This record gives sequence, C-alpha cells and structure tokens, in this order.
Amino acid sequence: MAVLSSSALSSCCRWLSSRICHSTTLIIPSVQFSSLSCTTRLFRPVTRLPLRCPRAFYYVKPKEKKGPTLKGWLYFGAGGVGVISGAVIYLGLPDPENPEDGYKNELVPMQFIYRTRDKIWDFYEMFAAPSSKMLLPDPLQEPYFQPPYTLVLELKDVLVHPEYDRKSGWRFRKRPGVDAFLNQLGPPLFEVVIYTHEAGFSAAPVVDGLDPNGLIMYRLYRDATLYTDGTHVKDLSALNRDLSKVIMIDCDEKAPRDNLRNAIILNKWEGDPSDRRLFDLIPFLLTIATSNVEDIRTVLDFYRQEDDIIEAFKRNQARLREAEEARLPQQGTRSSWSGVFGRGFGLGGSSNKMKNDPEREILQGQEKFMGKLEL
Repeated sequence: MAVLSSSALSSCCRWLSSRICHSTTLIIPSVQFSSLSCTTRLFRPVTRLPLRCPRAFYYVKPKEKKGPTLKGWLYFGAGGVGVISGAVIYLGLPDPENPEDGYKNELVPMQFIYRTRDKIWDFYEMFAAPSSKMLLPDPLQEPYFQPPYTLVLELKDVLVHPEYDRKSGWRFRKRPGVDAFLNQLGPPLFEVVIYTHEAGFSAAPVVDGLDPNGLIMYRLYRDATLYTDGTHVKDLSALNRDLSKVIMIDCDEKAPRDNLRNAIILNKWEGDPSDRRLFDLIPFLLTIATSNVEDIRTVLDFYRQEDDIIEAFKRNQARLREAEEARLPQQGTRSSWSGVFGRGFGLGGSSNKMKNDPEREILQGQEKFMGKLEL
C-alpha cells in the first residue's frame, strides 16, 4: 500500500511539473533560475556562454621572421665556391686536340682560369658576333650579270610594320610603295639585300610575302649582326662588296655605326597608310644608279648637310634644271641637254670635269629615266 502511494505521488509530481513547464505564465522569476531541466531549455543563465559561440578567441602573437644566420651564409658561400671551382676545373681542362697551349708557362691555377675565360668569351661571341666574316658570296662573274650598286634595306619599320590583334595575333602591314620600290630599283640597277636585326624564323616568311618575284637577291638576319651596347650593329665591310657602291637604308642611326657615310636614316614607319617616303626615294636612288656615280658616299655627304635628304634633292634638282635652261640657248636646248646626259653615261666627252660636283653628277641621268618615275 505504501509503494502504491509513493508511485502515485511521483506521477502527480511529474504531471504537475510538466504542466508548469508548458505554461510560461505560471513561471515566476524565482523558478526561472532554478535547477529544473525544463526551465534551462527556455531561459539560459546569464553566466553561461551562448551555444552558438562555443569557441573562445585568444590573441596569438605572430612569430618573428628570422633572417639567414651566419651558419646559413657559410653553407651558401661554401656551396657557391664549390660550384665555381668545379666549373673552372671542367672548362679549364687542356684541349687534347690543341697541343699548342699558350698557357703552359703559367701557374696551374692560372692556366685553368685563362682557359675558362677564353671558352666563355668564345661562347659569347657565338651569339654576339656575326655568323661569318664574309656575309655575301663573291660578286657574280661573266657570263652572269652583277648589278653595279648594292642596296641594303632594313625590314622592320622601313618596309613593314608589325601590328598585334587579339583575334589574329601578330601581323605585318606593308608600307605603301614597296612593290614600286623593288620593281624599279631591283636588278639590274641595284643588288637588293635585306639586312635586318629580326630573327630568321620570323622574318623569312615576311620577306617571302614581300618579294614574290625574287628581286631580293640576299637575306641577312640577326645572326649576321654584331650585338654590342644593346644594339644589333650591321657591319657593311663584311658584305664582301665595294663600300663606294653600297647604300644602306635604315631607321636606327646606331645600326650602321662604322659606316654612317653609306647610310640613309629614315624615320620609323608606324603604319601610316598615306606615307609616301618610298615613292620619294625612288627618283633619288634611280638617278644615282643611272648616273654612274663612282662613290656614292660623296653624294650622300653632300645631301647629309640637310635635314631632309629627299627634299634637298628635289630642291637642288629644280634649281640646277632652271640654271641649265637659262644658260643654254633657246634653239639648242634639246641638243645641249643630250650632250650633258651623254657625257654622264659615257656616250661622249669626258665626265672627269663633273666628278667633284655631286649635284651635276646625279643630274646626268635624270631626263633619260624620267619615264620610269611615273608611279
């Protein structure tokens, strides 16, 4: 009987506590902070951490970065010395194929150092120096025809201009007048040579597209230049041609470093489709080629005093023509002009009197070839 009473009492207590927990209006402040488990689900003690932020954050002092220690520097220095010593020993070994060693009388360490220096210099010259001391073959002999003058042209920014497009990549724009320039100044008047600082694998297809008729006789690329002071220098003396008959057209005044007298320096062409520079050069070069000029350097020296060679040429030609027309009798103008031009081409008289007059010398062939200049 006692057990039944105790169980009934426990059931009543549980029912009463459940009713109190489900009815918030019956909870008084004193019960909110009691140790009943049902109240702790709804009302959390203030002293407890929120369940959504169970982690605590602490300040962690960053570790100080330590620089290389003395021991590390010693290891690094020892490794560097070992690598350099091994390279000097390997490169400085005597060449068994070259019994004539010029350093046999030196100390053994110095022998290895000198041989290493020579091999490093040879390796540098393999890339910096021209690929050959003679860049062009000997002039053609009879029965073949060798043009009397050589015209050396830069490719980039003189004949073409590279442009980049995101869709098509790198493309080359052809300068206005290239076709007329090559057709009128190519063989038999000039031996046309492309001499560019561009690499052969990228420049060769461009030259093929510019010259479908084969008017360009020779092509020289970057490996034929001398790389010094950040510039690819073009040595015209290595062309195996008479420098008094060589004209070079470039846009870099540093390129013909040792042959400035042979060079005509143009401004870089930036792709302007209205450019007429090549058209203006045709009369000047054509007149030189058809006037049998003995040394083109004297003519270029005369015109180099002007800021613009082409404009100076046009102005002087007009002035000389007016002077000749005013001096010659009206009735004999035509015959006298024929005599002047005949002497210039060796058809009569002597041209020694005009040898020291570049203006008169290049004027000699102007009239005869004027028909070729119509573009």
